[in-house]
Amino acid sequence: MTVEEGNRPGFIKDAPAENFQEGILTVDLPQAFGSKTSGKVRDYWTVDGRRITVTTDRTSAFDKLICTVPLKGAVLNMTSQWWFSQTGEIIPNHLIAVPHPNVLISRQAQEVIPVEMVVRAFMAKSATSTSVYHNYENLGRRKIYGIDFPDGLSANEKFPMGPIVTPTTKAKEGHDLELDEDGAAEIADRVGGKGTWDKMKMSSLRLFGFGSNVFNNSGLILADTKYEFGIDEDGEIMLLDEVHTSDSSRIWRMISYLDRFKEGENPETFDKEILRRWLAEHGFKGEGLVPVVDPSIIEQMTNAYTYPFYLTAGYMKIGSSSPEQIRERTVDYFERN
Repeated sequence: MTVEEGNRPGFIKDAPAENFQEGILTVDLPQAFGSKTSGKVRDYWTVDGRRITVTTDRTSAFDKLICTVPLKGAVLNMTSQWWFSQTGEIIPNHLIAVPHPNVLISRQAQEVIPVEMVVRAFMAKSATSTSVYHNYENLGRRKIYGIDFPDGLSANEKFPMGPIVTPTTKAKEGHDLELDEDGAAEIADRVGGKGTWDKMKMSSLRLFGFGSNVFNNSGLILADTKYEFGIDEDGEIMLLDEVHTSDSSRIWRMISYLDRFKEGENPETFDKEILRRWLAEHGFKGEGLVPVVDPSIIEQMTNAYTYPFYLTAGYMKIGSSSPEQIRERTVDYFERN
Protein backbone atom coordinates (compact mmCIF):
# COMPACT_ATOMS: atom_id res chain seq x y z
CA MET A 1 0.00 0.00 0.00
CA THR A 2 1.38 3.37 -1.00
CA VAL A 3 0.07 6.66 0.25
CA GLU A 4 -1.00 9.66 -1.78
CA GLU A 5 -1.23 13.23 -0.56
CA GLY A 6 -4.72 13.85 0.84
CA ASN A 7 -5.35 10.11 1.27
CA ARG A 8 -3.07 9.20 4.15
CA PRO A 9 -3.83 7.30 7.36
CA GLY A 10 -4.25 9.46 10.43
CA PHE A 11 -1.06 8.22 12.06
CA ILE A 12 1.09 9.89 9.38
CA LYS A 13 1.81 13.49 10.30
CA ASP A 14 4.31 15.99 8.98
CA ALA A 15 5.88 13.45 6.60
CA PRO A 16 5.83 13.56 2.78
CA ALA A 17 4.03 10.90 0.74
CA GLU A 18 7.28 10.11 -1.11
CA ASN A 19 8.59 8.44 2.06
CA PHE A 20 5.86 5.77 1.99
CA GLN A 21 5.91 4.45 -1.57
CA GLU A 22 7.42 1.01 -0.87
CA GLY A 23 6.78 -1.61 1.77
CA ILE A 24 3.82 -2.46 3.98
CA LEU A 25 2.26 0.67 5.41
CA THR A 26 -0.76 -0.82 7.19
CA VAL A 27 -2.91 -3.95 7.29
CA ASP A 28 -6.64 -4.39 7.87
CA LEU A 29 -8.37 -7.53 9.14
CA PRO A 30 -12.07 -8.45 8.76
CA GLN A 31 -14.59 -6.78 11.07
CA ALA A 32 -14.92 -10.01 13.05
CA PHE A 33 -11.48 -9.33 14.53
CA GLY A 34 -12.72 -6.13 16.14
CA SER A 35 -11.18 -2.69 16.13
CA LYS A 36 -7.56 -2.06 15.23
CA THR A 37 -5.09 -0.07 17.30
CA SER A 38 -2.12 1.40 15.43
CA GLY A 39 1.19 2.29 17.03
CA LYS A 40 4.15 3.87 15.28
CA VAL A 41 5.26 0.59 13.73
CA ARG A 42 2.65 -2.06 14.57
CA ASP A 43 -1.07 -2.71 14.14
CA TYR A 44 -2.86 -4.58 16.96
CA TRP A 45 -6.05 -6.57 17.57
CA THR A 46 -7.19 -8.62 20.57
CA VAL A 47 -9.24 -11.79 20.01
CA ASP A 48 -10.28 -14.15 22.83
CA GLY A 49 -7.36 -13.18 25.07
CA ARG A 50 -4.85 -13.44 22.25
CA ARG A 51 -3.08 -10.41 20.86
CA ILE A 52 -2.48 -10.10 17.12
CA THR A 53 0.49 -7.92 16.25
CA VAL A 54 1.24 -7.06 12.64
CA THR A 55 4.68 -5.49 12.30
CA THR A 56 4.58 -3.18 9.30
CA ASP A 57 7.42 -1.46 7.46
CA ARG A 58 6.65 1.90 9.09
CA THR A 59 9.75 3.47 10.61
CA SER A 60 9.98 6.20 13.23
CA ALA A 61 12.76 8.40 14.58
CA PHE A 62 12.78 11.27 17.08
CA ASP A 63 9.26 10.14 18.09
CA LYS A 64 7.92 10.85 14.58
CA LEU A 65 6.84 8.50 11.81
CA ILE A 66 9.36 9.02 8.99
CA CYS A 67 9.03 6.44 6.21
CA THR A 68 8.53 2.81 5.26
CA VAL A 69 11.51 0.45 4.90
CA PRO A 70 10.79 -2.61 2.72
CA LEU A 71 11.11 -6.01 4.50
CA LYS A 72 11.72 -4.32 7.84
CA GLY A 73 8.50 -5.56 9.45
CA ALA A 74 9.02 -9.19 8.53
CA VAL A 75 12.64 -9.16 9.66
CA LEU A 76 11.79 -7.47 12.96
CA ASN A 77 9.07 -10.00 13.68
CA MET A 78 11.14 -13.03 12.71
CA THR A 79 14.09 -11.70 14.72
CA SER A 80 11.92 -11.46 17.83
CA GLN A 81 10.49 -14.93 17.23
CA TRP A 82 14.00 -16.37 17.05
CA TRP A 83 15.15 -14.66 20.24
CA PHE A 84 11.95 -15.57 22.10
CA SER A 85 12.62 -19.20 21.21
CA GLN A 86 16.21 -18.93 22.45
CA THR A 87 15.54 -17.18 25.77
CA GLY A 88 12.51 -18.95 27.22
CA GLU A 89 14.61 -20.50 29.98
CA ILE A 90 15.76 -17.05 31.11
CA ILE A 91 12.22 -15.68 31.37
CA PRO A 92 8.82 -16.72 29.92
CA ASN A 93 7.52 -14.61 27.03
CA HIS A 94 4.22 -13.91 25.33
CA LEU A 95 4.85 -15.76 22.03
CA ILE A 96 2.20 -18.24 20.82
CA ALA A 97 2.67 -18.47 17.03
CA VAL A 98 3.92 -16.70 13.90
CA PRO A 99 1.47 -17.56 11.08
CA HIS A 100 3.15 -15.09 8.70
CA PRO A 101 6.57 -13.39 8.85
CA ASN A 102 4.84 -10.07 9.70
CA VAL A 103 2.40 -11.51 12.27
CA LEU A 104 2.88 -12.46 15.92
CA ILE A 105 0.13 -14.14 17.94
CA SER A 106 0.78 -13.72 21.64
CA ARG A 107 -0.70 -13.99 25.10
CA GLN A 108 -2.36 -10.78 26.15
CA ALA A 109 -0.67 -9.22 29.16
CA GLN A 110 -3.02 -8.53 32.05
CA GLU A 111 -0.94 -5.45 32.75
CA VAL A 112 2.03 -3.92 30.98
CA ILE A 113 4.72 -2.69 33.37
CA PRO A 114 5.32 0.94 32.30
CA VAL A 115 9.10 0.77 32.70
CA GLU A 116 11.35 0.21 29.69
CA MET A 117 14.50 -1.65 30.66
CA VAL A 118 17.35 -0.19 28.61
CA VAL A 119 20.61 -2.08 29.07
CA ARG A 120 23.78 -0.40 27.85
CA ALA A 121 27.35 -1.69 27.57
CA PHE A 122 28.74 1.31 25.62
CA MET A 123 28.26 5.07 25.74
CA ALA A 124 26.83 5.16 22.24
CA LYS A 125 26.95 8.58 20.62
CA SER A 126 23.38 9.72 20.31
CA ALA A 127 21.38 12.93 20.32
CA THR A 128 18.29 11.45 22.00
CA SER A 129 17.35 13.11 25.29
CA THR A 130 17.59 9.89 27.33
CA SER A 131 20.95 8.71 25.98
CA VAL A 132 23.82 8.56 28.44
CA TYR A 133 26.08 10.26 25.88
CA HIS A 134 23.80 13.29 25.48
CA ASN A 135 23.47 13.78 29.22
CA TYR A 136 27.16 13.14 29.87
CA GLU A 137 28.72 15.08 27.01
CA ASN A 138 26.20 17.76 26.07
CA LEU A 139 24.70 18.45 29.51
CA GLY A 140 27.81 17.71 31.56
CA ARG A 141 26.06 15.41 34.00
CA ARG A 142 27.99 12.73 35.91
CA LYS A 143 25.09 11.17 37.81
CA ILE A 144 22.65 9.78 35.26
CA TYR A 145 19.87 7.26 35.97
CA GLY A 146 21.16 7.33 39.55
CA ILE A 147 24.51 5.91 38.36
CA ASP A 148 27.82 7.70 38.98
CA PHE A 149 29.92 7.98 35.83
CA PRO A 150 33.65 8.79 35.92
CA ASP A 151 35.19 11.73 34.09
CA GLY A 152 37.01 11.15 30.83
CA LEU A 153 34.63 8.81 29.02
CA SER A 154 34.55 9.10 25.23
CA ALA A 155 31.80 8.62 22.69
CA ASN A 156 31.16 4.93 21.93
CA GLU A 157 33.47 3.78 24.74
CA LYS A 158 32.70 0.59 26.63
CA PHE A 159 31.55 1.37 30.16
CA PRO A 160 34.25 0.47 32.71
CA MET A 161 31.62 -0.79 35.16
CA GLY A 162 30.14 -3.26 32.67
CA PRO A 163 26.55 -3.34 31.38
CA ILE A 164 24.19 -0.98 33.17
CA VAL A 165 20.39 -0.79 33.40
CA THR A 166 18.99 2.66 32.60
CA PRO A 167 15.19 2.47 32.97
CA THR A 168 12.72 4.92 31.44
CA THR A 169 8.99 5.49 31.60
CA LYS A 170 6.59 7.54 29.50
CA ALA A 171 5.78 11.07 30.59
CA LYS A 172 2.22 12.35 30.20
CA GLU A 173 3.33 14.17 27.05
CA GLY A 174 4.45 10.85 25.55
CA HIS A 175 8.23 11.26 25.58
CA ASP A 176 10.65 9.00 27.48
CA LEU A 177 11.48 10.03 31.04
CA GLU A 178 14.68 9.03 32.85
CA LEU A 179 14.33 6.99 36.05
CA ASP A 180 16.75 5.98 38.76
CA GLU A 181 16.52 2.52 40.32
CA ASP A 182 14.31 3.61 43.23
CA GLY A 183 11.86 5.35 40.91
CA ALA A 184 11.73 2.35 38.55
CA ALA A 185 11.26 -0.08 41.45
CA GLU A 186 8.38 1.96 42.83
CA ILE A 187 6.52 1.82 39.51
CA ALA A 188 7.29 -1.84 38.74
CA ASP A 189 6.49 -3.15 42.23
CA ARG A 190 3.25 -1.18 42.31
CA VAL A 191 2.10 -3.02 39.18
CA GLY A 192 3.52 -6.50 39.73
CA GLY A 193 4.04 -6.72 43.49
CA LYS A 194 7.13 -6.59 45.66
CA GLY A 195 10.23 -7.98 43.96
CA THR A 196 9.01 -7.27 40.43
CA TRP A 197 11.78 -4.73 39.78
CA ASP A 198 14.45 -7.13 41.00
CA LYS A 199 13.17 -9.83 38.61
CA MET A 200 13.05 -7.38 35.72
CA LYS A 201 16.58 -6.16 36.38
CA MET A 202 18.04 -9.65 36.77
CA SER A 203 16.22 -10.92 33.66
CA SER A 204 17.32 -7.90 31.60
CA LEU A 205 20.98 -8.38 32.48
CA ARG A 206 20.78 -12.13 31.76
CA LEU A 207 19.07 -11.51 28.43
CA PHE A 208 21.67 -8.92 27.53
CA GLY A 209 24.55 -11.21 28.50
CA PHE A 210 23.15 -14.07 26.45
CA GLY A 211 22.43 -11.80 23.50
CA SER A 212 25.87 -10.23 23.62
CA ASN A 213 27.53 -13.65 23.40
CA VAL A 214 25.41 -14.63 20.38
CA PHE A 215 26.14 -11.35 18.62
CA ASN A 216 29.85 -11.54 19.42
CA ASN A 217 30.03 -15.03 17.93
CA SER A 218 28.48 -13.58 14.78
CA GLY A 219 31.01 -10.74 14.54
CA LEU A 220 28.66 -8.12 15.98
CA ILE A 221 28.44 -6.02 19.14
CA LEU A 222 25.21 -5.48 21.07
CA ALA A 223 25.92 -1.95 22.30
CA ASP A 224 22.56 -1.44 23.97
CA THR A 225 18.96 -2.63 23.81
CA LYS A 226 15.60 -2.37 25.55
CA TYR A 227 13.24 -4.93 27.05
CA GLU A 228 9.60 -4.63 28.03
CA PHE A 229 7.72 -6.74 30.55
CA GLY A 230 4.14 -7.45 31.57
CA ILE A 231 2.11 -9.54 33.98
CA ASP A 232 0.47 -12.69 32.62
CA GLU A 233 -2.82 -14.34 33.55
CA ASP A 234 -1.16 -16.14 36.48
CA GLY A 235 0.36 -12.98 37.91
CA GLU A 236 3.87 -13.84 36.67
CA ILE A 237 6.30 -11.63 34.77
CA MET A 238 6.71 -12.27 31.05
CA LEU A 239 8.79 -10.69 28.29
CA LEU A 240 6.83 -8.65 25.73
CA ASP A 241 7.17 -6.70 22.52
CA GLU A 242 10.44 -7.33 20.61
CA VAL A 243 13.87 -8.70 21.45
CA HIS A 244 17.31 -7.71 20.10
CA THR A 245 15.98 -6.19 16.90
CA SER A 246 17.56 -3.33 14.99
CA ASP A 247 14.68 -1.12 16.16
CA SER A 248 15.16 -1.84 19.85
CA SER A 249 18.97 -2.14 19.84
CA ARG A 250 22.22 -0.59 18.69
CA ILE A 251 24.19 -3.23 16.82
CA TRP A 252 27.74 -2.60 15.61
CA ARG A 253 30.24 -4.44 13.41
CA MET A 254 32.93 -5.87 15.67
CA ILE A 255 35.89 -6.09 13.28
CA SER A 256 36.04 -2.34 12.66
CA TYR A 257 34.95 -1.09 16.09
CA LEU A 258 38.36 -0.56 17.73
CA ASP A 259 39.98 1.15 14.74
CA ARG A 260 37.03 3.49 14.36
CA PHE A 261 36.92 4.21 18.09
CA LYS A 262 40.64 5.11 18.13
CA GLU A 263 40.06 7.48 15.21
CA GLY A 264 37.07 9.09 16.92
CA GLU A 265 34.71 7.74 14.28
CA ASN A 266 31.30 6.19 14.82
CA PRO A 267 31.05 2.39 14.56
CA GLU A 268 29.61 0.66 11.52
CA THR A 269 26.02 0.29 12.65
CA PHE A 270 23.08 -1.98 11.82
CA ASP A 271 20.20 -0.14 13.41
CA LYS A 272 17.93 2.90 13.25
CA GLU A 273 20.86 5.20 14.02
CA ILE A 274 21.52 5.29 10.26
CA LEU A 275 18.23 7.11 9.77
CA ARG A 276 18.59 9.28 12.88
CA ARG A 277 21.99 10.57 11.78
CA TRP A 278 20.82 11.28 8.24
CA LEU A 279 17.81 13.21 9.54
CA ALA A 280 19.97 15.19 11.99
CA GLU A 281 22.42 16.04 9.20
CA HIS A 282 19.46 17.36 7.20
CA GLY A 283 18.18 19.54 10.02
CA PHE A 284 15.44 17.34 11.46
CA LYS A 285 15.49 16.29 15.12
CA GLY A 286 11.79 15.87 15.72
CA GLU A 287 10.51 19.38 15.06
CA GLY A 288 9.03 20.72 11.83
CA LEU A 289 8.43 18.88 8.58
CA VAL A 290 10.07 15.52 7.90
CA PRO A 291 12.38 15.71 4.85
CA VAL A 292 12.06 13.40 1.84
CA VAL A 293 14.36 10.51 2.72
CA ASP A 294 17.02 9.64 0.15
CA PRO A 295 16.32 6.20 -1.43
CA SER A 296 19.91 5.15 -0.65
CA ILE A 297 19.17 5.60 3.06
CA ILE A 298 16.05 3.42 2.73
CA GLU A 299 18.21 0.74 1.09
CA GLN A 300 20.83 1.03 3.85
CA MET A 301 18.08 0.62 6.42
CA THR A 302 16.76 -2.56 4.78
CA ASN A 303 20.30 -4.00 4.85
CA ALA A 304 20.76 -2.87 8.46
CA TYR A 305 17.71 -4.85 9.57
CA THR A 306 18.39 -7.99 7.56
CA TYR A 307 22.16 -8.38 8.08
CA PRO A 308 22.22 -9.08 11.85
CA PHE A 309 19.22 -11.42 11.52
CA TYR A 310 20.88 -13.53 8.86
CA LEU A 311 24.15 -13.67 10.82
CA THR A 312 22.67 -14.61 14.19
CA ALA A 313 19.70 -16.77 13.22
CA GLY A 314 21.15 -18.20 10.01
CA TYR A 315 17.88 -17.78 8.13
CA MET A 316 17.57 -17.68 4.39
CA LYS A 317 16.38 -14.47 2.77
CA ILE A 318 12.85 -13.32 3.65
CA GLY A 319 10.74 -12.49 0.60
CA SER A 320 8.41 -9.56 0.14
CA SER A 321 4.73 -9.88 0.98
CA SER A 322 1.52 -7.84 0.75
CA PRO A 323 -1.24 -6.71 3.11
CA GLU A 324 -3.59 -9.17 1.39
CA GLN A 325 -1.29 -12.13 2.06
CA ILE A 326 -0.88 -11.09 5.70
CA ARG A 327 -4.65 -10.85 6.06
CA GLU A 328 -5.25 -14.27 4.47
CA ARG A 329 -2.67 -16.08 6.63
CA THR A 330 -3.98 -14.47 9.82
CA VAL A 331 -7.60 -15.35 9.04
CA ASP A 332 -6.57 -18.91 8.19
CA TYR A 333 -4.70 -19.28 11.50
CA PHE A 334 -7.74 -18.30 13.54
CA GLU A 335 -10.03 -20.56 11.51
CA ARG A 336 -7.80 -23.49 12.45
CA ASN A 337 -7.05 -22.43 16.04
